[in-house]
Amino acid sequence: MSLKSTPFLKLVFIFTLLAHSTFAFPTLIPFHHSHDVSSQATTEVGNDLISSKLRRPAMFSRVVYCAKQDVTKWDCGGPCEAIGPDVHVVKWGGNDGLVPSYLIAHDGLTNTIVVAHQGTNSHNFLSELNDLNVFHVGLDKSIFKQPAKKVEVHDGFQKAFKGSSEIISTEVKNALATFNSKSVLFTGHSKGAAIATLDAIMLHEQLDSSIKLSVVVFGLPRMGNEHWANLVDTTIGTEFIRVSDRKDPVVDLPPRMLDYYHPSGEIHVVDVDKDGQATKVVACPGQENKHCAEGNSIFKEHVSDHLGPYFEDISFGQGACKMKKS
Repeated sequence: MSLKSTPFLKLVFIFTLLAHSTFAFPTLIPFHHSHDVSSQATTEVGNDLISSKLRRPAMFSRVVYCAKQDVTKWDCGGPCEAIGPDVHVVKWGGNDGLVPSYLIAHDGLTNTIVVAHQGTNSHNFLSELNDLNVFHVGLDKSIFKQPAKKVEVHDGFQKAFKGSSEIISTEVKNALATFNSKSVLFTGHSKGAAIATLDAIMLHEQLDSSIKLSVVVFGLPRMGNEHWANLVDTTIGTEFIRVSDRKDPVVDLPPRMLDYYHPSGEIHVVDVDKDGQATKVVACPGQENKHCAEGNSIFKEHVSDHLGPYFEDISFGQGACKMKKS
């Protein structure tokens, strides 16, 4: 099925049009425009950054779209082979609905515990319903220490996160001890990117400061208010990277007028050739940069860019798992 034909993404596209219109339900929702958009110039980045920081997280984000029975045996064809054999699967969970599939694994190449979350399954109504719940709420006090009372996140994303948070907390701590690892990578695509970010904030509060936490996510929608964006910046800092792909409209949702803002750390794929290779990738200063995804024109956005390819012919979704073994 073509991405443009899915009901969820048609709704996303319509919602984006409304959100960028001057007549969009002005009396129903309080609009906010106080957050500054950065106009700082971008810096082009080379293949060394893709190789060292982005490639392996992207591969794990792709793998979690594959079938459970294949991933748990580490026999999912091309996506598993691309990562290599030195991976121990610790846990596979989720129900492909309110709790998207997730993978916890030990990456022997880097001695890192990897937590990867699948994005929205557009064929599952419960997942669609989660995404369409656009109002934000305070962080759950039973999980978070509430570092700032004004921090709020997308209600649907937090509900999806809560479905796996306790298991992920327990399994990650056990895996760090089992494999004598000192680092955790959180990754995911789309809604999975949002859940992975919440994971990182949760475990930052729970783990010893000697454990290195890094977040590399793809196609991340806006997931909280300005206080949330600031919390991610101060908590994860430069170890937070969110990759946006060309004219993907999903990364511009929910709109800023609904008091949603991105944290810093955007890497923007400007162009990709016919072979799926990124020909220009830039680092974007600030939380929202008009030269990157924030500057996209609604009339030139392409829903298909949400799945990719982002670089090195890496795309996301069930179709990405049809890669043949080498």
